[in-house]
Amino acid sequence: MDKGTIMGFDLRSMILTAGAEPQKSSPAAVNIKSLQQSAKKNESRVRILVPDDYLVPSTWGSRGALYNIGGIIFPYTPSITYDVRADYAAVKPVHSNYTQYFYKYSAAGAINITGKFTVQNEQDAINYISTVHLLKALTKMRFGSDTDAGAPPPVCRLSAYGKYVMDSIPISIATYKIDMPAEVDYFTLGKNPNSPNTTYGQTSVPVSATVSITCNSMYSRDEMQKFSVTDWLSNYQGVYL
Repeated sequence: MDKGTIMGFDLRSMILTAGAEPQKSSPAAVNIKSLQQSAKKNESRVRILVPDDYLVPSTWGSRGALYNIGGIIFPYTPSITYDVRADYAAVKPVHSNYTQYFYKYSAAGAINITGKFTVQNEQDAINYISTVHLLKALTKMRFGSDTDAGAPPPVCRLSAYGKYVMDSIPISIATYKIDMPAEVDYFTLGKNPNSPNTTYGQTSVPVSATVSITCNSMYSRDEMQKFSVTDWLSNYQGVYL
């Protein structure tokens, strides 16, 4: 049998000539827009920055209050709780007085934010409705006629009280809870026929309510690979919990 032939196939006929190789496809271009610099640098109130396409007329707030800040702002100091842990595996040697622990991994738990909203006028009512409407969108996947149908809820950025507390932490909104108590009055928009509210119509909101939000930290692989304990201690970056 000819050395250039295997099982009847001529190997010489299978050699690709120059230019016959398949063209290599160009890598996909990904446009990433940072949310870290979207808000005023001297703003220290608790706020959640959201992607620009979530800020539309129904979520702008009164006179663009939510649009100008870049997302959700808490008018009163909210309660914030979160936990960070180092997890260890336990080994219990036979005939030993003590359990031995071996490090497994570290993790940041959910961030819980509970804040109060009050409504005394039309501007307050619009800001409250815009906040609730925005939270509804932030917990939904893209679906149906959306151009990016199937995309999960967006990653937002949480900042509070300056660099050494929370500074642009990547989060997703896991849950939100709206308190609409029965023992308070309700402010109604759109009651005046001479100045109807074209965006929200006739809508009633409580004059005092509590909004609770649970967030998950959403660190990307790139952010995790850039983390350094040495750098973190010497030049703290608030993006990490």
